[in-house]
Amino acid sequence: MRSVTCLLVALCLPASMICAQDQQKFSPAQQEVLDARKARVAAGERRDGSGSRYVADDCIFSDDDGNLTTKAKLDDHEKTWPREYDHSVNFRDYVVHVYGNTAVINLRFTVHEQFTDSDIITEMRETETYVKQNGSWLLVAKQWGPLPVNFHKPVAVDTSVYRDYVGQYQWRPLDDVETISVKYGKLWSQVGKDAEQEYFPLVRSRNILCQG
Repeated sequence: MRSVTCLLVALCLPASMICAQDQQKFSPAQQEVLDARKARVAAGERRDGSGSRYVADDCIFSDDDGNLTTKAKLDDHEKTWPREYDHSVNFRDYVVHVYGNTAVINLRFTVHEQFTDSDIITEMRETETYVKQNGSWLLVAKQWGPLPVNFHKPVAVDTSVYRDYVGQYQWRPLDDVETISVKYGKLWSQVGKDAEQEYFPLVRSRNILCQG
């Protein structure tokens, strides 16, 4: 997953795709929080900055790489990031807990990311925390991460070919630059200022297909 992509996906889940929640039964208090979330998502889908009013200025965002980001950064990406880059579907398995003026929502969804002609599919789960202020529910924290559903195993390869991939890449306009490097005989990727993560070979070929 590309971290910046995940930031935007997790912030702006299309309201038209949350029909799975309608198949579950919730108490009036739980439904009130879900309705607030749906309003936030619908505003974010317009990508005009209107979703900002549903999010606390000091909201904590923790992405799928464990990086923390800010509301300001996400607002900026919301206004500039093309929706065609990614989309999320099949929102399901909602769990909603309400504790007076505090509520927690957990759910699962599927992310599709388009890179050239490849469709990268990732199963995600996220947790959101809301606080009720002046009669309205406000998002104060969000964390999301991929589920371990990739059963590919890395294969042994001639690691000398890793040097062929060293360099900087921008996969799509507006993407952060990805820096590929070799350290200690391993292939590493760093997207923007995010933490480095190791890439693993999936096939024995000079055109290595890697997973992070």
